[in-house]
Amino acid sequence: MKKLRLFVPIILLIGLIAGMSLSTTAQSAGGVLKAAHDAEWTGLDPHVASTVSSAYIYANVVESLTTMNDNIELSPLLATSWEQSEDGKTWTFNLQEGVMFSNGEEMTSADVVFTMNRIINPDTGSGRVSSVGGADAVWEAVDTYTVSVTTPEANAILPILLTSRGTGIVHPDSVDENGVIVVPIGTGPFTIEDLDGTISLTLAKNENYWQEGLPLLDAVEVTVIQEDAAREAALLGGEVDFITTVAPQAVEALQSNDSVVVQVAPALAYKYLGINLTREPFNDVRVRQAIAYAIDRQQLCDAGDFGLCTTLNGPIDTSSPWYFDYAPYTQDLDKARELLAEAGYPDGFEMELLPTSTYQDTVRQAQVLQAQLAAVGITATINAPEWAQWLELEGNFQYDGYICSWNGLTDVDQYYYLQQRTDQVFNFTGYSNPEFDALVDQGREISDFDERYAIYEQANKILVDDAPYVYFYNPSFTRAMTPNVQGYVLRSDNANLYMNTWLEE
Repeated sequence: MKKLRLFVPIILLIGLIAGMSLSTTAQSAGGVLKAAHDAEWTGLDPHVASTVSSAYIYANVVESLTTMNDNIELSPLLATSWEQSEDGKTWTFNLQEGVMFSNGEEMTSADVVFTMNRIINPDTGSGRVSSVGGADAVWEAVDTYTVSVTTPEANAILPILLTSRGTGIVHPDSVDENGVIVVPIGTGPFTIEDLDGTISLTLAKNENYWQEGLPLLDAVEVTVIQEDAAREAALLGGEVDFITTVAPQAVEALQSNDSVVVQVAPALAYKYLGINLTREPFNDVRVRQAIAYAIDRQQLCDAGDFGLCTTLNGPIDTSSPWYFDYAPYTQDLDKARELLAEAGYPDGFEMELLPTSTYQDTVRQAQVLQAQLAAVGITATINAPEWAQWLELEGNFQYDGYICSWNGLTDVDQYYYLQQRTDQVFNFTGYSNPEFDALVDQGREISDFDERYAIYEQANKILVDDAPYVYFYNPSFTRAMTPNVQGYVLRSDNANLYMNTWLEE
């Protein structure tokens, strides 16, 4: 089999980054990091929770078979190695030996099979099914430290898909009598203690962690401060040591403050408008295309992220080798009006925009979008609920157009399959196109970069033309911390990992 070619972005870091070896100071530092996260987690079940705010927590508690390292390169984690059968339908994974769950029990192949079967079980309601081989995948324990998975069709990228901590291996005791995980028991460097709803918890050092000398911190005390100014004030006032997000308008000022270290990284992410194809008039492609022509993406970028972004017509940024230069939409109000008239709406229509008050960038985008749509006769109102209510409305198709982002996209498949393929759990627009489905299915069966590029180039054109998503721009990720916080790496996939972080005395 040919090797998969992965996108390895350049990570811009402002501040100090831990090297491959840890200093004596780091190894003995310990300490408790006080961290302010920007949004409430929506659950801590790694197989079910789909929000970044949840992943910020559980990624420190559970581990996957494979991982992306800090350079976004495919690497071993709980699996030491893997190989694919000649027919491409079976992958075999050799497991680390001596890995302990936080409860002191050893992880074996039986736990891997349990986890994968739980993800596949439709009663779980997991959006990770395709990441573990699909609904018909068969996971088996070959021996104590070896597992195999067989799929009906060849799957050339399964080791990449398994890097998601959303496929993290859990101890069976994590699951309660109702089949729910409230607090996962994982193999990761931290455990969850002092859980207070969705606003605070402690990530305590896992004394049974299998990687010697890690984690470096004794604990991370996590609180949620949703308001940007309040979160930044808490950092400047010494109430916290670390914040997960800096408001883009505050980056320059904080960078000039000697009491703060700011990190910035290009994001493997995009921001967009998702359109409800199950409602009229949005089931008409001409209406969706009219919206795509009506908007000025640079204005949305300036409003949402204060220019710390790059405008897009599709999901993938120009810095990626997976970028496709198909860009049919520039702001053209006459074209937008023409398409609306053809669709039977010469005088426009009314619609509701759904940002969330939890992420103020989406509210700013909605306000600009509202004015832009008005220029072509579309009268938009804005409903900006808090995050939990927003997720319920989005997940139940109770919206006209929602404003959001997708993060942590490390392979081309992750830009298209989960969100856009027919009947996928994360397909929240109702989009369905058999030609598109066939292409993204085919893309999973091939490892050669050039062959995959040609396939996804076709899929990208179909998707951009069909416009279930109207893409805005590619943002940057930010973190800020006090100078004594060492070793934290801001990754372009937005993985928030504390394992190598320490506090300098």
